[in-house]
Amino acid sequence: MNAATPPERRSVGVIGLGRMGLPIAQNLLERGFAVIGYRRSGSPELKSAGGVVAGSPAEVAAGSEVLISILPDIAAVEQVVTGLDGILSALRPGTVHLEMSTVDAGRKRLLRDAVRKHGGDLLDAPISGSPGMVRPRRTTVFASGEEASIEQIRDVLDAVAGSWVNTGEFGNGATMKYISGMLMASHTVAAAEAMVTARRAGLDLELVQRTLDNSIAGSALLAQRGPVMRERSWVPAPGPVETLHAILEQAEKYVGALGLVAPVFAASKEVFDNAVADGWSELDIACVHDQIAGRQALDGTGGVA
Repeated sequence: MNAATPPERRSVGVIGLGRMGLPIAQNLLERGFAVIGYRRSGSPELKSAGGVVAGSPAEVAAGSEVLISILPDIAAVEQVVTGLDGILSALRPGTVHLEMSTVDAGRKRLLRDAVRKHGGDLLDAPISGSPGMVRPRRTTVFASGEEASIEQIRDVLDAVAGSWVNTGEFGNGATMKYISGMLMASHTVAAAEAMVTARRAGLDLELVQRTLDNSIAGSALLAQRGPVMRERSWVPAPGPVETLHAILEQAEKYVGALGLVAPVFAASKEVFDNAVADGWSELDIACVHDQIAGRQALDGTGGVA
């Protein structure tokens, strides 16, 4: 008697194999999915991990049951979906595209409509967390869109990068990411103010950290970034300023469109604006400590002062 043929592995395409996309692909491979990926500059890392490297988004779409993309801006997402050799030219009917980039939901909705006309669906699902949090699955995905499509790829969402939440109608994922970014900026600046105050007062900063971590005043940002602020060690950057700042720029426009005055967010964003203006984009977000302290986070060679 012939042995039973093992079930074929479900295929997932990942487009955008950068600091977030590559560990997402690695997590999928680890959970038993077949992964085919694309990056304009190639990805020997994916190949060495057991994945297949494609030559175009269209090739990824042709070989995938589920698509994931995580890209730097809306222009890149539009090019991947509708451009030459884009996914629409080879989309399988019934494919669900998990679009994880933090970009304008209105323009992403137009891409969803185009995907639907080709027999698939596209979900808005930004990811909250830094690149270093993806591989150990400590991020959160804010999925939004058609309920049936979310359920169709539940196993993929479970494998991607950590917890995930169905936030409801399309675009709610982007809104949740903006709210998350607003809180992250505000909490980081508040933690920086606290640590600068403690430093100026001559307190033992390790004692301050332990005391606050075990009090009602503690926060996840203080717990994670307080020690970094204490040491003033901004590189390597698990969460660079430029990544959060891009989200804050979008959040500012979104809040403005709502007609909302958000003074705490506005003040926090100004601190990050100044960090970018001072050339600190590649440093960890904890470097805003030095914005508050009036210190220079970089020396003349680009190292830590």
